Amino acid sequence: MGIVNDYINKLLSYVKKDKKENKEKPWLKYYGDMPEHLNYFNGSMYDYLSDSALRNSSRIAYKYYNTEATYKAFMRKIAKIANALTQFKIVKNECVTLCLPNTPESFALIYAINKIGAIANIVHPLSTTAEIERALKQTNSSVLFCSDVSMPKARKIKVKHFVMVPSNASLVGLLKVLYNIKSSKNLKLEEGMMSWDEFLSYKLDEDVYVKRNNEDPAAIIYSGGTTGKAKGIILSNMNFNAMALQTIMVCNKAVPGNTLLSALPIFHVFGLSIGVHSGFIGGMTSLIVPKLNTKKINKELKKYKPSVYPAVPSLLKMTLNDKDPGKNAFKDIKVLVVGGDYLSPQLKEKMEKYLREHGSDAVIKIGYGLSEATGFSCTTAGMDEKYATNGTLGIPNPDTLIKIFEPNSDIEKTHDDIGEICITGPTIMMGYINEEEETNKALIPHNDGKVWLHTGDLGYMTKDGLVYYSSRLKRMIISNGYNIYPIELEEIISKCKYVEACTVVAVPHKIKNQTPKAVIVLKDGIEDTFEIRNEIKSYCFKNIARYAVPSEYEFRKSIPKTAVGKVDYRSLQNKTDK
Repeated sequence: MGIVNDYINKLLSYVKKDKKENKEKPWLKYYGDMPEHLNYFNGSMYDYLSDSALRNSSRIAYKYYNTEATYKAFMRKIAKIANALTQFKIVKNECVTLCLPNTPESFALIYAINKIGAIANIVHPLSTTAEIERALKQTNSSVLFCSDVSMPKARKIKVKHFVMVPSNASLVGLLKVLYNIKSSKNLKLEEGMMSWDEFLSYKLDEDVYVKRNNEDPAAIIYSGGTTGKAKGIILSNMNFNAMALQTIMVCNKAVPGNTLLSALPIFHVFGLSIGVHSGFIGGMTSLIVPKLNTKKINKELKKYKPSVYPAVPSLLKMTLNDKDPGKNAFKDIKVLVVGGDYLSPQLKEKMEKYLREHGSDAVIKIGYGLSEATGFSCTTAGMDEKYATNGTLGIPNPDTLIKIFEPNSDIEKTHDDIGEICITGPTIMMGYINEEEETNKALIPHNDGKVWLHTGDLGYMTKDGLVYYSSRLKRMIISNGYNIYPIELEEIISKCKYVEACTVVAVPHKIKNQTPKAVIVLKDGIEDTFEIRNEIKSYCFKNIARYAVPSEYEFRKSIPKTAVGKVDYRSLQNKTDK
């Protein structure tokens, strides 16, 4: 415990100890010993990792199947990759594109790119050919690191430097042999491509390093595109470093000696900023998983034994529906951090009960944020659990302001009035790449002199500073002059004894402009009959205000999801619009 305490004391040296009562921040009463302000690391992502590695050199930085590496070894790996990158004559602020799953190579590449002063342009490894080409063109990127799992779609892409990075690069022994056999077709190189070993064979006599500042761009992450075209989000070194320190401050389990399940993908900001960077800055051991077997998720969790489990709500539903893993299967889980999508109070309660039944006394901590804010800006993690009730998203992070405004304006709403959730603080993005108009719509200077991120989310704040979520602004349904919030209908309908899941979308109406439509998945064992459908409709009439009762019902086997496990509203909306 002495080493851990020393580490915490080191982190607390970053804290400004001038906490004062502030009427603008009523949530401070819930902070306890947590500081209002933090002193952030001055440097790049790589610099911050290097600082952590010096304190944790002999600790295990990551485990990947049958291999592991200390922080010292991880830094050597990064240095080797950084030196090899120089063969491509990459200049400062040049974008290097990664189309990779979570592996030791993809983690090291991100820091190596940062080390040489370039920008990591991170694309979903299962993107279409057109999506990868668009990301290359949009960023003027001439270097592509692509996984073998991406080869079916990326094989014909023309780019100046194409390096194929096999997912088994860090494997040894029989696992590597079996992977080579299983993936032999995808491992084949086209003319002009470079193998990972060939890339690493390039030698440089001296270590390469380019000094970077907080305000310099570090990475480009792409928005989910669930409600429109995906946009490239430019995030700075400060964005990632501030998110890491805030995470460590609000989550007391993010300390050396604990393990972090790094399964959320790096192309998603929750995966990169929380599942990778925050863990390394906290001196934790990352359990790297390129693809979580969600069909056997309980078996996976039992195998990896994480202390800290970052997840999205869809993963919790999968756990509850999966086979029973055994009484003490989850005894190692100390905290479960959920973000990326709305978590209903019902699902939170069910999952916490399930954890207790399987050996863990962990409480689910909720984080609210978005890619444009580098992760979460608001959380229940730093507050006493007795206040984290009734579905609250919690309180703002240190150095973060959250206010509720009239949508698309700087007119502040009163307490408990629904409006647009807006955020300002050190984790707010630099902007969208080559999207000046979209950037100006999202980052708006107010009369208070601050630049606010307009999230497009509707919610409200209580007089005590607790934040609540209502709906996406684009999802709000205006029917005959009434504002209808789909999430409220979804919670009501999901309580029906026949319903497993429900999503509400808008459908056009000649007179009312829009009306709600309920897309419903029935519970296992419930037959889709005329009688069952009528009972669900009757339940809705009894429990939902008349003006908000769905005008249409669709019964499906499942709700479509995006690559990161969110409900694909765009898919449902497009189907409805036809």
